[in-house]
Amino acid sequence: MNGEKLAINGGPRAITISSEEQWKRPVEEEKRLVNDLIEKGLLSGSGEGLPLDFEGDFRKYIGSNYCLTVDHGSSALASAFYAAGVGPGDEVITPTIGYIGSYCGALHMGARLVFCDVDPKTLLIDPEDAERRITRHTRAIDAIHLWGQVCDMDSLMAIGRRYGITIVEDAAHCTGAEWDGKKIGNAGDITCFSLQGTDPHGKPVSGGEGGIVTTNNREFYERQLIYCHLHRTDIEKELTNPEYRRLDAEVLGLKWRAHPLALAIAKVSLSSLEYRNRRRIENRSRVFKALKDLPGIEPIRDYEKAKPAGFYGGLKIKYNSEQLDGLSISKFVEAMNAEGAPISASHLTLEHLRSIFTRGFDLWGHDRGPLGSDFRVYKKGDFPVAEGLSDKVLTIPAYIEVKDGFLDQYIDAFRKVTSNYKSLLA
Repeated sequence: MNGEKLAINGGPRAITISSEEQWKRPVEEEKRLVNDLIEKGLLSGSGEGLPLDFEGDFRKYIGSNYCLTVDHGSSALASAFYAAGVGPGDEVITPTIGYIGSYCGALHMGARLVFCDVDPKTLLIDPEDAERRITRHTRAIDAIHLWGQVCDMDSLMAIGRRYGITIVEDAAHCTGAEWDGKKIGNAGDITCFSLQGTDPHGKPVSGGEGGIVTTNNREFYERQLIYCHLHRTDIEKELTNPEYRRLDAEVLGLKWRAHPLALAIAKVSLSSLEYRNRRRIENRSRVFKALKDLPGIEPIRDYEKAKPAGFYGGLKIKYNSEQLDGLSISKFVEAMNAEGAPISASHLTLEHLRSIFTRGFDLWGHDRGPLGSDFRVYKKGDFPVAEGLSDKVLTIPAYIEVKDGFLDQYIDAFRKVTSNYKSLLA
């Protein structure tokens, strides 16, 4: 392909086949379950009927002992931090390449966020850097499995055991992923999932909105129940801790239960998850294998024991401009788009540089919150690995089904542009 004229310079496009996702969600099955709930008037509640059935289905799929549904993924995480005993004066460690919805539940409980750097090969939390930031106030580590990639669970769980702190997993992007043969959600302390969006581009199991928490720890499960499942059917019978049983059916008052209509859609989504994830892995492996030896292109790596999953946020590729004589990432993307290739440059948000962490914020008024005047603010340069990567990441789609020949042409577009990049330097 060397010497071939790029499309951006007037040459023929490398991709002539539609890049649209070909898999279609089973809308009629969604309608059947939703209409059944509407006709029966089963539009609220938890602990019985379809919501309870879905919790059972998801628990069996993950292999965990306990499963609880809530209204959002961020609510799931907040309930997990409560279950872990996070409160005022505590610290929670979270990676700076992450998401505010992952840790904000801990923040609103009065905990201070302590950021850590990432592994440059995976863009995920760096366990060694996280361990360096542990203090006597550390209550939990927030492990975020971004874009379907799986964190180094062996290292994180070892740290948790060593210091007696809880590993809270944000698995919003990676339902169905595995670590060492176990589903994420059955490999750690407590794991949170999201049902946001619609298949095929939403969270792996989509229901519009909703969240799920799984754990093998009965105490964690019961603390979640009392925290946010007001009037769950038979909740008093579920609670075994005498201190919790005395609370009655209104427990601690929060009602964060999932909507039955969302769980009906999610139930249909769950039924196709294994197929969609399998196809995603096959297509990802094919593309990444073809790209790994091209100059300037470095597909994000997996840990040896990890099996990724999911579609939300696409697939990530590191862009090394120095291997292409300094060609800017924006120019590379422009050339690829001209070839008909769906690809974009991703500016990764660095959480430690949000204004609430660089300037502080009087969260509750009267300088009482965890971001008050005694908060140690963050600044540029605090996390060199993450900051060095924030503008060097490409995103490509995570496909389930594509038209015959598309992936061949997609790979050819990468080869064409990387082979002829010098024509873009003028």
